[in-house]
Amino acid sequence: MSGGDRRVAVVTVIVQLPPVTKEVNFFRTADRPGALRATVAGSPFGTLQPDISQTISGWDFRVFFFYASAENSIRWNTVENDPQASQFVPLLSNGEVLPVTVAASSTSSATTSLSIAGPTTSAPATPEANSTVPVPTSQEKGAKGISGGALAGTAIGCLIAGILITGIVLWFCWGKRKGLHSRDYEASSTALMPQEKGFAVRSIPLGSRSPATSPASVALPLPLEDKSITSDMSKISSSIKNHVQSYYHMSRVSPGLIDMDDIQAMGDKQPISASALSALISNPTTREMALRFCIGWVACTRMQPNEDPETSLLPIELAGCARKITDESHVSTARDSSMFAQWRVTTAELLQDSYIRQPFSASDSRNINIQKATLTVDNILRPFADSRMDSGDRKRNLEEVLKRSALFAFTLFSQPSTWAFDWREELSATPRELCIFPALVQVSNENGEPVIPPRAFSEAIVRPFGA
Repeated sequence: MSGGDRRVAVVTVIVQLPPVTKEVNFFRTADRPGALRATVAGSPFGTLQPDISQTISGWDFRVFFFYASAENSIRWNTVENDPQASQFVPLLSNGEVLPVTVAASSTSSATTSLSIAGPTTSAPATPEANSTVPVPTSQEKGAKGISGGALAGTAIGCLIAGILITGIVLWFCWGKRKGLHSRDYEASSTALMPQEKGFAVRSIPLGSRSPATSPASVALPLPLEDKSITSDMSKISSSIKNHVQSYYHMSRVSPGLIDMDDIQAMGDKQPISASALSALISNPTTREMALRFCIGWVACTRMQPNEDPETSLLPIELAGCARKITDESHVSTARDSSMFAQWRVTTAELLQDSYIRQPFSASDSRNINIQKATLTVDNILRPFADSRMDSGDRKRNLEEVLKRSALFAFTLFSQPSTWAFDWREELSATPRELCIFPALVQVSNENGEPVIPPRAFSEAIVRPFGA
């Protein structure tokens, strides 16, 4: 999210698991009106999609947040997908700040407090609105008790009376509201909430069932930050550049050293003809950029979900299923795109152990296509290998570049947005420039809606080559 976007605050939740306290701020932005953005300590960390229970990545404990769009509210708990035990608060649209203190669910040792910020509030909430009632430890009570028996007796009596009164009020409110709305579990909290008037929420229906029972109500990870995706793309480009500069010479070679069939084996729809690319590789002054193009083309064109499963850098089973879905036009509406995105995110999350935490094991189906890609591009690179460098090290380094690309392909597959690689094809009409590494562009957003024009996440690398 760019710094210029207007943030409209809707709620602040303070989660306490002693000794850790986290303040989570939820707000809306104009570029994603159907979702909620969230920050911790002022740093953006992701998006909360409607009607999906999601965890907060990067925390050392698990808290599940559920944006109930139909109710215009947020639920949260430390128990996965448990709406009856989750705490509940509606989102506000006015500028009022309301202090509320809520006890933790009986299923967890966590305590939570919350403050409600209006959409126009730009300053942080007041200390009173964000504070919780401290409960003295046994040592503190003992220390106060030694000052006098009367004082201790009064304190204990007040504490017992307060507990009894609170219990009676909670029991009465809970029993009264249970028949009206079974999901209003924290009745004492909702009794204090102001009534919303004239506040409309844009929601995307996921089915005829309620969000609490929908199969989409599972703990899905939040989308990665923009900078994380941009960084991975940049690392692939840098690793290709370093590989070429480290292992290949730029001296003159004999004509006819390059086989045209090897160039054509890199794939169709290249933005440059095989003969023109062969000439660039043979020329010492343009060889580096031409070799970088060859590696980049093989790596990036095989990252796409609709790539041929026989060459894709995705796991073969995922590539085959994704291509069947897209090739048979099963993704033709915004609803289809949203369902396809949820399938990708859910599938990738379930396969984290196999393809992220323990990648490229003996059973990893990507190994065979990585070997194929390595052989394809090495047939072009090998004649220009620097004889001073170890051939085995060179080939292993090339394979590592393609493994990094395979990991990034899985990362893109796991995101609800969809992506494409822009090779600046308009340059093909000008035979003086070549795009040697593409720009990554977002073609649909997290709700499956087209992004027009596509949003660039990285810049294409273009090099001139002669007059």
